[in-house]
Amino acid sequence: MMLETVLGLASDREWHDRLHALEHEGGLETIAIPEADAARKRMRVTTDRGRDCAIALPREQTLTDGAVLFHDGRLAIVVRIDGAARMRLKPASVDDALRLGHWCGNLHWKVVFGDGVMDVVLDGPRERYEARLVDLHELASFEILGAK
Repeated sequence: MMLETVLGLASDREWHDRLHALEHEGGLETIAIPEADAARKRMRVTTDRGRDCAIALPREQTLTDGAVLFHDGRLAIVVRIDGAARMRLKPASVDDALRLGHWCGNLHWKVVFGDGVMDVVLDGPRERYEARLVDLHELASFEILGAK
């Protein structure tokens, strides 16, 4: 499949709901691109579901984390830049970790688990993520650590 333009960003209001619905239907595929290759305009890649793709972007467009490269109503292909900004969360206990994990899962946040911490991959402004965690502080004890 040839991918020749950036249609928008997954964090854009107009794309968020569409991509969310496709994710539930199994129609969302991602392409993981190392941060060092993000500036390239042409490359051969494979989605997380094994779809072979070729990226050939115009000179004025760049790949960023969350770039939507394809959408036809049944399938969407989104770029994930490895090394993207992350917010680290440290739960105070196992119970708090379960509540925090459940909360993040319900929000469909991409999370990388570490030793006693969770790194939330940011697909938009950090403040927006922190605002979504405010209500959880009543149910679970956790710290928001620095960016990774």
